[in-house]
Amino acid sequence: MTKNRIEEAMIKTIESVFSDMIFIDTLHVEDKPDSFDYTQILYIDIVSPQTGYIIAYLPLELRKTIVETIHSTDWDDMHASEIDDCLLEILNVIAGNFMTELLGRDVKYNISFPAVNYDEEDIENLNKSQELFFSAEGPIFRINILLNS
Repeated sequence: MTKNRIEEAMIKTIESVFSDMIFIDTLHVEDKPDSFDYTQILYIDIVSPQTGYIIAYLPLELRKTIVETIHSTDWDDMHASEIDDCLLEILNVIAGNFMTELLGRDVKYNISFPAVNYDEEDIENLNKSQELFFSAEGPIFRINILLNS
């Protein structure tokens, strides 16, 4: 799988998921932003037919928008576990849609349960992953993808 094909599949996935589920238009940001702040790292393993992972780095403003849109409830009225569950499910949807976009509907794939990652140092081969930035009507977020051949 070429890096361009992986990038194209993720861009299409992000645009689709954010538009359909969160009602936010997203744009791929070609150049790495001068500054990038995030408040949470979400991680999901790709188990088969290839191995790897998808990581989402989300700023607080975007996390609030996602959760409030999905739950139709104010962020401050939600329990931390509800917030995390919502964001993890979005990553799960992104991973599933990405794998389908990349491999086609006829190929079976296996992904792990998504998890909150508290320390970037725990992530193996991060320097080998593809890094993509997106603008979600203002807030910038980052997706890292690693697929092993």
